[in-house]
Amino acid sequence: MAFEYPQDRGTTAFSYPLIIFVLAIVLLVSLMSGVAELAMLATLVLLLMVISKSWSLVSLAHVSCSIKVDKSRAFPQEMVTLTTDIENKKFLPIWVQIRWPVNNALGTDDETSAAPQESGVLGYQHVRFNRHLKTLRRGVYQVGPSHICSGDFFGFFRSPKSLDEAQEIVIYPRLVELKQVQLPRHDLFGTPGEQSPVKDPVYIMGTDDYHPSRPSRHIHWKASATHSRLKEKIFEPSKQGKIMVVLDTAAFERNDAAEPFEDTLEIIASLMVQWTTKRLSAGFMTNGFVDGGELAAVPGSSNPKQLSTILEVLARLQMKKKRELADVMQLNLGQRRNVHCAYFCYQCGPDSDGMRRICGSRSIPLTIFTWHLNPKSSAEEYREAINPHLLKNIPVQEELH
Repeated sequence: MAFEYPQDRGTTAFSYPLIIFVLAIVLLVSLMSGVAELAMLATLVLLLMVISKSWSLVSLAHVSCSIKVDKSRAFPQEMVTLTTDIENKKFLPIWVQIRWPVNNALGTDDETSAAPQESGVLGYQHVRFNRHLKTLRRGVYQVGPSHICSGDFFGFFRSPKSLDEAQEIVIYPRLVELKQVQLPRHDLFGTPGEQSPVKDPVYIMGTDDYHPSRPSRHIHWKASATHSRLKEKIFEPSKQGKIMVVLDTAAFERNDAAEPFEDTLEIIASLMVQWTTKRLSAGFMTNGFVDGGELAAVPGSSNPKQLSTILEVLARLQMKKKRELADVMQLNLGQRRNVHCAYFCYQCGPDSDGMRRICGSRSIPLTIFTWHLNPKSSAEEYREAINPHLLKNIPVQEELH
């Protein structure tokens, strides 16, 4: 990404070679004409310039700069504060100025924070510059002052230096309000209730008379006291919704559909938040290029860090195909069958047909979310495909199948 740098303040008159040349002529003429006062003035000015120039050349020596950010992960429209500490580790006082790149993805909270920041620093003193930024767009950005200028305490001369140190800020996709999406739940142990071979103590369906063949830990003591006879708990089997979200970037890239791509990421991120809140086991995989890593698939898990891991991948994901989706599916899905697949694509066509074959061979339920249907799509495709925009702010009555 290209950066623009704010315009620096005007250079002082002492920096211009023409002025130096004029002072030298004035000094020569005053000496030749015997005007001592003028010669002394020209000499003092030239001496001041020499001292200031030498001062500026050593101003960056023993000067340290550190950059900190209050949070490295954020959603759009959140405020991030960057702190730059500059320490002068020598006796000589200096003047410093830091310049910031103007990043289109990060805005400032006011006009003054967009300008270069400067301050005088005494010997063995440090100054702190704070800049408040507003996150505007999804992505991964390196932020921090790009250049530091230092010079004499009067600011006559400057010595610039590029700063390689920067902080990485990851901006997640924006969360949008969606209707409630109910997904099919898979019974881990088959049949419900008393017929299930494994009982889950979390799901209690009711009570019944206790049978001596049952484990004593299943006795419901409060119900037994109420009925004056032993009662046992009747359990519901363990159930866990498993969903794998698959994003195909190929058609987005072919059609240069940047805006639908960003909308899709926002919807996926919002669905992930919705599903993890319901404690569903959600995973994510894509054939797109992930900036800064090779992680293109996140296996389904109920780990508390699962949501942040998926949001990180969505923040780094680019609208660029890296590999074939079938290879990603084969590598990460394997022979897994007890999962529901939510497939997001730009357009129904050969890509979605391939996804149907992959899921069909494994008996995996499939839900297709697409922005555009192929003009030659069959009636079955029209019936199966869902436009992601329909998920926004519309109450849902039925489950996805």
